Amino acid sequence: MWAYIIRRLLWMIPTFIGILVINFAVVRLRGPTLAEELHRGGSGEEAGLRQAESHLTNVRNHLARFHLAGNHLPAVINLRGFTSKDGVLRHLQRLERGPQALLNDGQRSREELDLWLKGPLYVEPLIAILADDSLERFHGPASQALRLCAFDPPLPTDLQLLTEAERQAKRQRNQAFDRLAIAYRNDPEFGFITEDPEREAKRAALLELYEANRDLYQRSTGRIVRAMVLETGFVDLMTKLFTGRLWSHSKGRSVFALIGERWQVTFTLNILAIIIAWTVSIPLGIRSARRAGSLGDAITTNSLFFLWSVPSFFLGSLFLHHLCTDSSTGIRLFPNIGLSSPDAHWLSPPRLLLDYLWHGFLPLLLLTYGSFTALSRYMRAQLLDQMHADYIRTARAKGCDEDRIIYRHALRNSMVTMVTLGQGLLSALYGGFLFTEIIFSINGLGTLLYEAALDGDAPLLMGSTLISVGLFLISILVADIMYAVVDPRIRSRYV
Repeated sequence: MWAYIIRRLLWMIPTFIGILVINFAVVRLRGPTLAEELHRGGSGEEAGLRQAESHLTNVRNHLARFHLAGNHLPAVINLRGFTSKDGVLRHLQRLERGPQALLNDGQRSREELDLWLKGPLYVEPLIAILADDSLERFHGPASQALRLCAFDPPLPTDLQLLTEAERQAKRQRNQAFDRLAIAYRNDPEFGFITEDPEREAKRAALLELYEANRDLYQRSTGRIVRAMVLETGFVDLMTKLFTGRLWSHSKGRSVFALIGERWQVTFTLNILAIIIAWTVSIPLGIRSARRAGSLGDAITTNSLFFLWSVPSFFLGSLFLHHLCTDSSTGIRLFPNIGLSSPDAHWLSPPRLLLDYLWHGFLPLLLLTYGSFTALSRYMRAQLLDQMHADYIRTARAKGCDEDRIIYRHALRNSMVTMVTLGQGLLSALYGGFLFTEIIFSINGLGTLLYEAALDGDAPLLMGSTLISVGLFLISILVADIMYAVVDPRIRSRYV
């Protein structure tokens, strides 16, 4: 048995990683790139130079947001370190306007934004262009690209990872690169024209600034090779995921702290709903099986299927309208917001419990009624199947009473299917219940993840996936162990 458990645990590792890879790919492909988000701010020249000059704060905010999710990096492999000075120069030449222009305004804007977002691996070739006197025409656009490639946004996680002196040094570097950018314009007739009277002084200062921070930006063979694998969006996000440093850009808080806060509500309702559903469904299924073909069984079956056919959002809307809305007498039977009254913390323990029950009755009913049909029907079918087995006929022939036959023999063998159905219960404790949360204005995990999906909050979605997948794999392992507990035939294969 232990060998089987260890083997299953080892199989969980590639399964877990594979699910995370698929989830990362979906999240990465779903959201817009940083260049696309910045391009929404304007078109043509406005989305280029004016975007940097007039909306630099907005550009930096986008950069900070994408740094939190690792979207500023290539997804799987980073080849930016192999780009030479000539490669960057060719990129700048494509951006130049004039009679021989290679790109229209929209294409030029996108290419310019793409250059700005290449990161620190492009600092060295840009500095090489600035150091070349023969490339004076490109010093302006190179300095503009440099200030954003070298920009290291201040992040909330810096408080955990950097000292005050390191954070201050980061701010000073960002300010210095911004202050030393050389002003230029991209003329439709003459191309790049530098208009900054302090261009030489700024160029010299930029070269000095690079020398003072050479260890941060200089590219070596080892740095380039490491960047290929390690400085990628996938590695960056996975590192933050497993070290607990994921930060939600839409909520401005730590992902796991945010999930833990909302999960308290979801966990409480889900575990109560599961207990109620299984406590009611299993006895109901046993009763139906023992009275199969009777009028009572037919009434129970039809009633359950009728309830199962009613959509939860429709039934919830009926509850909200008829039971949670003030009537003509000014009385409403149940509240329609939250799981407790605003002044609940002042109530005594018995009254607080009654307040929770009052608020939670309808949400729990909405979460459980659909489970009665499936669980009780599976229980009924499995028990009926066992009651026609040979060992049951033998027990009856030996004179065993019906209760002993049902509860000591047939029921245990019927539980194999129920264990299969229950293997998702652990992960179900984590899952949200979006319709119920929306209808009754409950701030649970479902609404949190729905908002994260709308905002493209990749860290929050990935943190949620990590917990959900982990719980699901553990629940499968628990179900496999439970198979051996309830069925001696299965246990004999591994013991």
